[in-house]
Amino acid sequence: MTTNNATNAPPRAQTARPPWWLLAGDWLVLLLFVFIGQRDHSISGPGALPSLLNTAFSLGLPWTVAAFVLGAYRLRPLPGWQVWLGRALNAWLVAAPLGLVLRALLRNQDAIPVIFILIAMSIGGLMIVGWRALAYWWVSRR
Repeated sequence: MTTNNATNAPPRAQTARPPWWLLAGDWLVLLLFVFIGQRDHSISGPGALPSLLNTAFSLGLPWTVAAFVLGAYRLRPLPGWQVWLGRALNAWLVAAPLGLVLRALLRNQDAIPVIFILIAMSIGGLMIVGWRALAYWWVSRR
């Protein structure tokens, strides 16, 4: 007979669940990135919203998985800012190519233009790392 002892449960600060506000902020930044890209390409009309959601999902799903696996959602103990931003950058370098491949598969595209890859990797990465820098600053103040 086994008993469920409270000492066997992990402390609340060590649970693996990402903070909701950090996950929501990541997805909002990805939505903004995709929205800006659509606006720059003059994508509007009835197909704009499904395209926005499809592309954001294609980037957001691999991002969420990579960020979770690579520790970008670990807040406690709060690492130094270099570790914090390094984890976010590593997750983006894994997630962005996977997201672009997923997007191409969902849209039945045969190829991904190189310029599209470069823009997504650089501008998308700057937006994610920039948001994460603000998030670190906010969390470290508390």
